[in-house]
Amino acid sequence: MDASAIEGTVGQTGSGFKSRRGALVWFFRKSRDLWKGKSRKLRVALKQEQNQVVAVTKSREQWKSKAQQAAAKQAALQRENEILREQLRELAQGSKKSRFQN
Repeated sequence: MDASAIEGTVGQTGSGFKSRRGALVWFFRKSRDLWKGKSRKLRVALKQEQNQVVAVTKSREQWKSKAQQAAAKQAALQRENEILREQLRELAQGSKKSRFQN
């Protein structure tokens, strides 16, 4: 097919086409509605995923904070426990000395 034949069909107003104008309108409208629906669903899914990422990040930060607080509390309790054990050892050694002195 040469270029002049292609140019002739592009400019025609429907006299050389086999499909009815109404059928083409219906097809293109349906096609447009389908891709718009697909696009809408993808946007909703993207927004849900973004919200999920924000929620997970926030939750992770909260758990991290709680874990750090628990670790600090555990370290403080371990220090206190060690101090009390040391005091108990000192008291036990002091009572042994007083027994031998009597």
